[in-house]
Amino acid sequence: MKGYYDFAVKLVKDAGEKLKTYHRESLVVTHKGDDPKDILTNADTELSNYLRESIKTTFPEHCIYSEEDEGAIDNKSEWEWTLDPIDGSANFSRGIPHFAICVGLLHKGVPVVGAVYNPITSELFSFEKGEGVYLNEVSVSASEIVDTKKAYSLLRSGRKNEYKEWGGEVLKEFLVSMNKVSNFGSSSLDLCFLAAKRVDVVVYGTLTSQDISVAIGIVRQSGGEVYTIDGSPVLHSKKSQTIVATATRELFEKIQPLLHKELLP
Repeated sequence: MKGYYDFAVKLVKDAGEKLKTYHRESLVVTHKGDDPKDILTNADTELSNYLRESIKTTFPEHCIYSEEDEGAIDNKSEWEWTLDPIDGSANFSRGIPHFAICVGLLHKGVPVVGAVYNPITSELFSFEKGEGVYLNEVSVSASEIVDTKKAYSLLRSGRKNEYKEWGGEVLKEFLVSMNKVSNFGSSSLDLCFLAAKRVDVVVYGTLTSQDISVAIGIVRQSGGEVYTIDGSPVLHSKKSQTIVATATRELFEKIQPLLHKELLP
């Protein structure tokens, strides 16, 4: 896997240098479909093309999936690269330095290597299955916190109006039960923060797990887990789903009653 790992790390760093050349004043900011909250910039599209072509040139037999690319490459291979060129496009478009480039590799649907890179802070989270998780080449792991009163959490209900009631009720529960509750706006970085003991709980009302598969792999390799609201491990899917990531299973079991599953659409 070392060759794949080195390739992924170099690719996100090279893409990060390209991304730093974009300036807010020259960005073309639109949105996907008819949802004005689903931000898309010209940098998303151009970086997606760069990542896809780099992988296609180096590993022409592999499949490629990108959040911003409707023309995914399906070579019927056991190997699939998953990409999110800018995870946190809304933050990026506003000049908020919390966004990341995500490149991961799945083998038979399981994340095996990958990297998540914030080019503004120069923080690189990376992993290789069976070898560990690293932040700028220093080994990191999830916390062992089991007490909600000590837990830092990130909660995001999502853009869809039908999740607002659910999100509001869960927020009330978390404000009472958690030490801190925040919302940063980049799902991959949020999950990487869990893997590095910066937070202990990450909850998303709706999230497509496929394009940030690398971040899920990072959480699992760090000792944490990414669950469905029912408590089973999240599978990689192109469909949106509710996910709950925690540093420990005990912490998940304590917050599960706070998640108001009955209010989900």
